[in-house]
Amino acid sequence: MQTIVVTGASGIVGKALVAELARNSDFEVRVLSRNPQRDLNDKIFPDNVAVVVGDLLDASSIKTLLLPDCVVIHLAYLWNVGEAENLKVTKNLLDACRDTGIKRFVHCSTAAVVGRTQVSKITEDTPCQPVTEYGITKLRIEQEILRSAVDHAFDVVVLRPTAVFGREGEQLRKLVNDLTFGNVWLNYAKSCLFGRRKMNLVHMTNVIAAIMFVVRIEGSLNGNIFILSDDEDPKNNFSDVEHFLMNALDIKRYPLPKIMLPTWILSTLLKMRGRNNVNPMCEYDSSKLKNLGFERLVALETGLTEYANAYRSAYLSESRGRDL
Repeated sequence: MQTIVVTGASGIVGKALVAELARNSDFEVRVLSRNPQRDLNDKIFPDNVAVVVGDLLDASSIKTLLLPDCVVIHLAYLWNVGEAENLKVTKNLLDACRDTGIKRFVHCSTAAVVGRTQVSKITEDTPCQPVTEYGITKLRIEQEILRSAVDHAFDVVVLRPTAVFGREGEQLRKLVNDLTFGNVWLNYAKSCLFGRRKMNLVHMTNVIAAIMFVVRIEGSLNGNIFILSDDEDPKNNFSDVEHFLMNALDIKRYPLPKIMLPTWILSTLLKMRGRNNVNPMCEYDSSKLKNLGFERLVALETGLTEYANAYRSAYLSESRGRDL
């Protein structure tokens, strides 16, 4: 039985991943928690998951989490504490992995590390130029981990998912809330501005499947980086996604035909707002992972249907609660 250690297990991706791993009898799952009693009371993790008390900032507690020859899946990111603390966590974890003698280190990074680029097709070889604190910090974490592929005696692989969406995710929530409750003319103006801007969505199920895929691969992955996106679907753009969600949620169409504004206007506004990605038409190429044998489990429209149904169900539940 392979031992799998997950950091960041209480996050949205982490909870979904741990649940999937726990359903598989091939894996023994271990997670780190600063408040295991809370996690137990809230039933965050399945009963067959080992919850270890500790903190990623405490190097000694990390060593109690790891076991020799285990696979570590690193999802954790400390928000609102800055680069130094996140790099400290990374160093603590890598040092503990080296001392314990783990088998493989799977780091779930983000496509945001690419940052600002003028190329329309982004691959793993595209130079990274992040401008936001988040993008810069995530890139430096990546670089520290990839150095361990050479310096440490364990295998390393990095996944870069794009905008992850699913039942509990934040992606699409603002768009759906605006469409449901917002001003129709503001939504119309936004639709004209965004036009066919690439959404770069990837469904949560596909992210979990990709992590499971690289966990199971035999042999060394040698510090390889893999982009993960559903951009191969031509409908992964604002106009088509908006249209699909409006139909799925029975939202009336705009009173006027949409006027697609030139993309340079949106690009200029994104730059003025200090956004990381200012190229509205860039898409992320997942062919490297696909060529290794990975197959997506959920198509974009299937994922959008699931999201719309979950949103409708949650909205109806809230409405009934207010009426009681």
